[in-house]
Amino acid sequence: MYIKKGFFIILLVVALILGGVGVLFAQRLGVSNSSLLTDDEYEDYQYLINTYGKLDDIKHFVEDYYYVDVDEAALIEGTYYGLLEGLNDPYSEYVSAEDYADYIASMRGEYSGVGMSFYGNEDGVLEVVKVYRDSPAEKAGMQPGDIIVKVNGKEYSGSESNEAAVNIRGQAGTSVDITYRRDGVENTVTIVRASIQVETIEYEMLEDNIGYIYIDGFEIATSKDFKAALDDLTAQGAKGLVIDLRNNGGGLVDICVEIADMLMDEGTVVYTQDHNNKKDYYTTKKGRTELPYVLLVNEYTASASEILAAGIQDNNEGQIIGTKTYGKGIIQSLYTWDDGSAVKITIMQYFSPSGKTIHKVGITPDHVVDLVEGDETDYQLQKALEVLKTEVK
Repeated sequence: MYIKKGFFIILLVVALILGGVGVLFAQRLGVSNSSLLTDDEYEDYQYLINTYGKLDDIKHFVEDYYYVDVDEAALIEGTYYGLLEGLNDPYSEYVSAEDYADYIASMRGEYSGVGMSFYGNEDGVLEVVKVYRDSPAEKAGMQPGDIIVKVNGKEYSGSESNEAAVNIRGQAGTSVDITYRRDGVENTVTIVRASIQVETIEYEMLEDNIGYIYIDGFEIATSKDFKAALDDLTAQGAKGLVIDLRNNGGGLVDICVEIADMLMDEGTVVYTQDHNNKKDYYTTKKGRTELPYVLLVNEYTASASEILAAGIQDNNEGQIIGTKTYGKGIIQSLYTWDDGSAVKITIMQYFSPSGKTIHKVGITPDHVVDLVEGDETDYQLQKALEVLKTEVK
């Protein structure tokens, strides 16, 4: 649809250049415009004038009066950002070619930066949802829940998450100043960037032959790495499993469903609904690990990780332990152009198999367990091990 419309606009502009003046004279003479443009073409012409005429006026006004020379390409690209900002949706945005290349690199788990991820949240600010272990950001003291205020002295709002991310990333060995707010107090840290190799799966065998798998995000290799960890722990004689989704900000839905397929028998993981009320169901096949397991979640468990938790909870496949999850229950899709740029736009909302709303609500665990500030004891993990003891054969 977009390509056809864009192509038509080009043709129409040519028609206007050749015939626009004639239309105006014809109208003044009382002659039907159909001799120059068809009724449909004239309707589209009026639509373009009414919709984009003011934009063109503003562009010329800026070019004529702005106090320094204007970069026309940057000005036009700025309109793309502005169009998506009009949705007032922090998850829908225009993505430049440079930003999109960085996004793809991060999905592959390889990039240079400080080692954290953040969202433009519902309050319109940039909230840190994950700080990677042993990363420059962690060493600088940054934590989930911090609000990014400035990058190198420039302020960013929640709708500018991609632009902020590009300016935080950079060549390994260079530094970036990040101003963040925590508990109402602002602090600025200088962080030296490094090459970040994100391993989304970490695992180990705990006492009493209980396996532990931490899922950091759902990226391209995550499903394969999860299966390898599950197979290895099973071969080592694991009797149960703790799957840790705490601080997991989400990622690729298809990868999440692939992991759900290893943990659930035949059933629905989640279903989506678009603006036409069309529903699509994400399902798993029969056959799952024989190990009993529990999931750990917290307030920074978001998006795709909430899908996994909701599917498991509604299908009674495993118990959920921790605190209420973040509540991001909408899905974005990326549409790309030949110049490497893209638009990320929210296309649908997802619901738990039983129809529960996740967006702005979150998932309440079967066992709500809080951590105690200043106490290093992992009470959530302790509860998980306690629950598993009743299920391990």
